Parts: sequence; C-alpha cells; structure tokens
Amino acid sequence: MKKDKIIFFVISTILGVLIGFQFNTVDSVKEASMTPGKEGEKIALKIEKLSQEKESLEEEIKERGKLLKKYEKSIMDEKTKGLIKETEKYKMISGYEEIEGPGIIIEINDLYDDYLYYSDDQVLVEKKELLTFIVNILRMANAEAISINDLRITGYTEIEVAGRHFEINGVSTNTPFSIKVIGNQSDLYKIIEHLVDDEYFDIKITKSNNITIPKFNKQIEFKNAEPIIEGSK
Repeated sequence: MKKDKIIFFVISTILGVLIGFQFNTVDSVKEASMTPGKEGEKIALKIEKLSQEKESLEEEIKERGKLLKKYEKSIMDEKTKGLIKETEKYKMISGYEEIEGPGIIIEINDLYDDYLYYSDDQVLVEKKELLTFIVNILRMANAEAISINDLRITGYTEIEVAGRHFEINGVSTNTPFSIKVIGNQSDLYKIIEHLVDDEYFDIKITKSNNITIPKFNKQIEFKNAEPIIEGSK
C-alpha cells in the first residue's frame, strides 16, 4: 500500500508540473504575439514552435489524467469496493438514490368530469384508499421502488387528504396519478391487473423496460433514535 501511495504521488506531481508548464507556455505565446516589428519572422517561428509544444503538452496532460484515474481505481482494494457497493445499495433501498429499470406504469384518472363528482368528499376518501392499497400490494409483489407523480414512496411517506387535494412527502398533488414501479414486470402486472375494472376510476396499466424513479428529497430527522456503534457497549 505504501508503494501504491508513492506511485500515486509521483503521477500527481508530474501532472501538476505539466499543467504549470502549459500555462507558462500560453503566457509566452501571448507575450511573443504582442512584440512589435523587426524580429517578426523570428517571433512567428517561436510562436509556431510554442503552439506545437502546447498541443503536445495538452495531449500529454490528457493521457496522464487518464492514467491517474485508472490508477486511482486500481489501488482501491476489494474491501473499499464492497463498502461503496453496500452504501449504494442502502441508498437505493432508503430512497435516497435516483434509480432506473424495468417495471410497470399505472395511470389513474377521474372517471367523471362534473361538479358533484369533484365536490364529493367520498371521492377523496376512495382515492386515498386506492393509493394506499396499490402501494401495499406492490410491496407484496416485491416492488423495488415506487413513485406517485414523481414523488418517491418510502417507509416515511405519508399520503394525506388536504382540502380538495393530497399531500405526498409534503407536496400537493391530485389526479391524474402516474404510479411508476420498478421490479419484476410479470409479478407486478399480475397482482395489479384486476384494478382496470374499477368502477370509480379510469385505470390503465402498461409495462415499460425503462422507468426512472427520482430520489426521496424530504429530509428525515431522528429526534430520539441513535445508531449503535459497535464496541461502545
């Protein structure tokens, strides 16, 4: 590991020197181009030479940069790689990572378009019950991620009626609802397909191989819970 650090330091130093030299070269070109008359031809040759050196250095810096990135990856041991992978997994599970994958999209629209329908409190109750039911059965079908109108659904999500609309993760929303789900398409579709016959709402279900679900943006504060540090007890 000590040898790796030394090599890493040497490569970084070389890269720094090359970058510094590049800037000096650029300054020299600027100075030369501003010098007046008599030695014009000599200056022109110098400028051409410096420009060629600059291009050569830029290419060298690019190659050294690639080498540096490659080396950074190579000195990362398996334990570190494992920790990074594990962290990414838990970020996905908790909802704090935007993810993509195959799954289904459920579109829910109001079945009627009149005043009595929208002013009926029972319709709001039915919508909330429907959303809660869908989220629960999708979890039973091992849904890996769910969003409603691009609002990530996690264990901390609350779906509440607020006036004539809903609050999801503190954001106001209402029908039409677009529920995106990542997981096994067949399992998800099978458990949800009976909903297309719902008598209160117009529901359509489609399969998609490329669904993107945004990350959970609401900040969670733990006022009472604390992590258990290994060896502290």
